[in-house]
Amino acid sequence: MVSSSALRFYDEIGLLKPCSIDSWNGYRYYSEEQVGDILFISEMREYGFSLEEIKALMNDNNIVERFLREKYDKLFWEEQKITYIRRKLKMRINNLKGEGDFMNKANQEKMEVKVANKEEDIKAVGISVLVPKWPPENPSIFGDLWTRYWDENISEKVPNKKYPSVRYGILSFNEGSIYYIVADEVTSYDNIPDGFTKFDIPKGKYAVCTFNGNTFDELVNNSLQKANDHLLTTWLPSTDYKHAGTFSVEVYDDRSKKKEYPEMDIYQPIIEAESV
Repeated sequence: MVSSSALRFYDEIGLLKPCSIDSWNGYRYYSEEQVGDILFISEMREYGFSLEEIKALMNDNNIVERFLREKYDKLFWEEQKITYIRRKLKMRINNLKGEGDFMNKANQEKMEVKVANKEEDIKAVGISVLVPKWPPENPSIFGDLWTRYWDENISEKVPNKKYPSVRYGILSFNEGSIYYIVADEVTSYDNIPDGFTKFDIPKGKYAVCTFNGNTFDELVNNSLQKANDHLLTTWLPSTDYKHAGTFSVEVYDDRSKKKEYPEMDIYQPIIEAESV
């Protein structure tokens, strides 16, 4: 299913050379071993890679996984943007018709709190930004750090990474300073490059709020704050626990990449009230 003109072009740019060319009629001949290369090229083109990128992939098998993950993440954000716009359009159309989807949204909303024990410390490494004051005058300071994290492929530069698809957003209040950290979990702090921020998430007891949103945009820009407020001002006062730390942890995993109603967790450290 590859045209002869495409094969000629692949030959011209050095992407796929035939085993031999008939000097009399100019026919190009390919070996059975090259069928895999042709299928690989077709698959990568389907994913949206340029021919120059495909050439690099064919010359170095060690970078294939990194390229695929980067493409996956890029398509995810594009998909979230499209889903967000489609939902906005649908709401606009329903409003013009005098309709809404309030019941549907109410049936899909999720806000659950449970208590979890972390048996081991978690080592996190990433990049951070100083938050000048709280609440921040510029809320986009968090989104800007995430954008930098993805644009600069920070995750790929973190050694000793434990999980390929789990990220943490850590808000830390420490000695009068407020930092927001976007990080990966690592197995050790060995060989961490200069310029990276390390953060220990201590073992212990945590209140875990699991929540969702219509889209990823709503999840992080609206539902996240609601979940945090619910956990601290509604759930916690109704229990025998007290807030026990100067940080909170947002957990982004495969659930947050769902197209419909993505969800995530936020962790707050707690202790029993009589322990205070």
